[in-house]
Amino acid sequence: MKKNVFYGLALGLLSTSAFAQTARVQVIHNSADSAASVVGIYANGNMLLDDVAFRTASAYIDVPAGVNIQLDIAPANSTSAASSIATFNYNLTANEKYVIVADGIVSGTGYMPGNTGASAFDLKVYGMGQEEATVATNTDVLVHHGSTDAPAVDVVEVSIPAGPIVSNASYRDFSNYINLGTADYRLEVRAAGSSEAVASYEAPLSTLGLDGEVILVLASGFLDPSVNSDGPEFGLWAT
Repeated sequence: MKKNVFYGLALGLLSTSAFAQTARVQVIHNSADSAASVVGIYANGNMLLDDVAFRTASAYIDVPAGVNIQLDIAPANSTSAASSIATFNYNLTANEKYVIVADGIVSGTGYMPGNTGASAFDLKVYGMGQEEATVATNTDVLVHHGSTDAPAVDVVEVSIPAGPIVSNASYRDFSNYINLGTADYRLEVRAAGSSEAVASYEAPLSTLGLDGEVILVLASGFLDPSVNSDGPEFGLWAT
């Protein structure tokens, strides 16, 4: 059984512009396909985020609300949205907070499952984002299943033990925010309904001083890298 340390993604600090109406958006790159290991993101043809690497996240940024926004995902070192590999359209609600996660496969070969159906590259949007915990002594945790070859999973806390904190999460699902007292936890990932752990992780919320903070935990990478171009192994990662 693997045991890894639960730790944070690098946060990219971004310049923002003032708009009459804005929403707050955080963008996370969780596509483990090597063809999309680094991407540029354009909003209505203008660069929004430049050279975003796999397993990194932006800070929350202000984006226009109440207007149509076309997001284009382009390869690394792109110079315009014309080189886009995927396009998405949104109209965001003013003053709301959104978490947008990029998951899935771009390549036509080398991955199992491939770039069709549910496993195709896509952006998954969670529309009830938070920037701080609802209680100052808690850490609020949002969980997202973003591993293309992993089955539905349970996440179980085993040190207190608090028991299941996420049940039967399928690929691309978000949990609701989980309000945890800020302590050090040990998490097991299990196939849904199983008592056997696939992997075990330390979640040292207290040691990291995360009182009052909000984190997003992602299931990321491949359970079987050997049939996925020897890509990154499955793990839990957090912003």
